[in-house]
Amino acid sequence: MRGLGLPGALDGLLGPFVVVFALVTQLGDLWFLTLLVTLSYWLDDATPLVGRWLDRERTATVLALLLGVVALSVTLKPLFGLPRPPGAGVPPRADLVPVALDSLYAWLSTGDGYGFPSGHALGSTIVFGGLAWAIRDGRPRRRIVAAAGLTALVAVSRLAIGVHYLVDVLAGGAIGLVYLALVVRVLGTPRHAFALSAVLVLLGVLAFEPHGELVAATGLCVGGTLAWFAAGDRLRSLAHSPRASAVTALCGLVTAAPLLAVVGTATDLTASLALLGGLLGGALVVALPLVGDAVAKKSA
Repeated sequence: MRGLGLPGALDGLLGPFVVVFALVTQLGDLWFLTLLVTLSYWLDDATPLVGRWLDRERTATVLALLLGVVALSVTLKPLFGLPRPPGAGVPPRADLVPVALDSLYAWLSTGDGYGFPSGHALGSTIVFGGLAWAIRDGRPRRRIVAAAGLTALVAVSRLAIGVHYLVDVLAGGAIGLVYLALVVRVLGTPRHAFALSAVLVLLGVLAFEPHGELVAATGLCVGGTLAWFAAGDRLRSLAHSPRASAVTALCGLVTAAPLLAVVGTATDLTASLALLGGLLGGALVVALPLVGDAVAKKSA
């Protein structure tokens, strides 16, 4: 494993499993965490398997935690400015990967930009930990163990594909735990959690020269915060309706999801477009349950 200084024999032993690690690491990627959290928020009590133990107040807090992940990532990485291990941008050798999938494998198994702290470890800690807190099924120890296990798996995968040093993932996990505890133990409400994400990202704008990723993240956090401040009470009071939840999720997948994908991956967007796209995307994600509820009532 690159960047760890492990003996060559161990490195060779893990080599055949590098494709598995490249897939596992996606559990901590922002696209997967976003999909997991937004679907839980949109579906609410209709979420498969765990819906009966969820409520809008808690899923909204987890959504705010996700925005906190975005804010922390775009502010902490340039603050420390520490590089990734040598070769982090080169895919680890994997003889089993077909040539036709080389580009996909390279995307899955490489990293660029600053390496400290690990965004995957940070995001996994906050999101999986937040979901473990949000699901109230009477078995907290089992939920905590599951969240810790998934986070550890993601952290190991980052080391295995050579895109982080050990200190990167340890720092990401530690910062994630502090942030999670601050939100769920001290702040306690979605309103405060959303506001914290907006404050953090705005501090980043003041501290660093604005660039596409930072501007888009600012729009996302501020847009989500403004939407919750404007409509949070109405969102909390929505009647539980599986039909409305399904409509909300469908609307989100065809509107907010593509918009966030474009804003998050298009590096050639102007600052104004990145900001506007982020604002609209953040507001859509938060407010869509109102749309789903209205559509469901009209079609009933």
